[in-house]
Amino acid sequence: MQKFSITKHQLKNGLTVLYCHTPNTVSFELAIHINTGARDECEKNTGISHFLEHMMFRGSQKYPNSRLLARAMESFGGETNAMTGIENTNYWIKGSAEKTIEAIECFADFFLHPNYADLDIERNVILQEMASDFNEEGLSIDTESLGMQTLFSDHPLGSPIIGSEDSVKNITVKNLQEKRNFFYIPSNCILTIHTATAEDIVLNAIEKTFAHPWTHANNTLADRVNALASLPDRVTLHKAQNALCLQNNPDNQFALKLIFPTIGNLSKDIISITFLQRILDDGICTRLPANIREKYGLVYDISCDTQFFQEVGTFSVDATVSEEYLTELLEKLGQEMRSILTEKPSIEEVEHIKFRYLFDLQQILETPARLLNRKVTEHFMKSELSIEEEIEFVKSIQGESLLQTAKTIFGAGRRAFVLVGPKARKKRELVEKFLSNFD
Repeated sequence: MQKFSITKHQLKNGLTVLYCHTPNTVSFELAIHINTGARDECEKNTGISHFLEHMMFRGSQKYPNSRLLARAMESFGGETNAMTGIENTNYWIKGSAEKTIEAIECFADFFLHPNYADLDIERNVILQEMASDFNEEGLSIDTESLGMQTLFSDHPLGSPIIGSEDSVKNITVKNLQEKRNFFYIPSNCILTIHTATAEDIVLNAIEKTFAHPWTHANNTLADRVNALASLPDRVTLHKAQNALCLQNNPDNQFALKLIFPTIGNLSKDIISITFLQRILDDGICTRLPANIREKYGLVYDISCDTQFFQEVGTFSVDATVSEEYLTELLEKLGQEMRSILTEKPSIEEVEHIKFRYLFDLQQILETPARLLNRKVTEHFMKSELSIEEEIEFVKSIQGESLLQTAKTIFGAGRRAFVLVGPKARKKRELVEKFLSNFD
């Protein structure tokens, strides 16, 4: 196995650069990560992080429209794209390693000098993108957004990344500039690159293009609103609290999401939660796919997922099911969740997931892009938990500790349930009966 190493540099303006040398590859990948996303918005400007991400591709100082900019960025041989998340926004470009220096220069122009061209055209694109999340009656049918909104209520974590229709329709160039000025500052960004081009040559090019003071930057950041305040204190709860979202949608199937709050950041406790998630869903032979899809054929797909943010996280189960199987699905899912809550996983189960988990971690060490992304996460989370330390901790996990983790997540506190489908609001009694499994 070829393991890669990363060197860290701090430019004079405060920008962090992570470099990974990949001498035997023909490609490069250059990315910039900004520690801002949907949780840094309010009701008035919800969706602005995502809107700004779109607008960055409309043109730059050197390439004044989206077609010219795209042609320049695609001329390096690979793809260019971006993603807005709840806490981070990322932009990246890939291509031939022999084009690394030219790509750095182009990427700097793209990132540092957007011209905000064709605002209304991009607004319409975003509204079209948003349309798929709503039904003919204008009601949201996106279970991910509904789940976060139901769990975190009025906190920014509960707002959809894409924003609201009213907000998107009213965002101006000035609003976008203010968002960028406030958050796209050197100390709030990390530049990552892996390439066969030598480190000194790459750093010289980065310093020439990125190391100067960014004229748009305000160099101040507001504190994020702590999400823990939006969740009930476990200690003061007399009974578990259910947060329900039952959304009618004239379809022939139901989409459902069961979602619990967890702790956040990057720590050994998070590793235990991730391991528990894998017990439920990590391949066809694990509990939810094996016992609900393969054994009974109740669903086409059922999945379990975790997300971790600065101070909180989520643990969720998603499925899509026809109306005739909804009751049986909830019954079987309830059995599986009761089992994970009351009985420790078998030695065979733990060892199976342990091997898969360790294999995945070992792959990170030999995959430059994943290794760099992990270092970015550690930096933004202010965590010192290395992959090597995570590997050692995974090796130590036993069934008893996983049972305690399950009790911590599922046994008390708030949980949310989203059901979208035909006459979903009439399924309240059925849903509450299912949720009683966790009382």
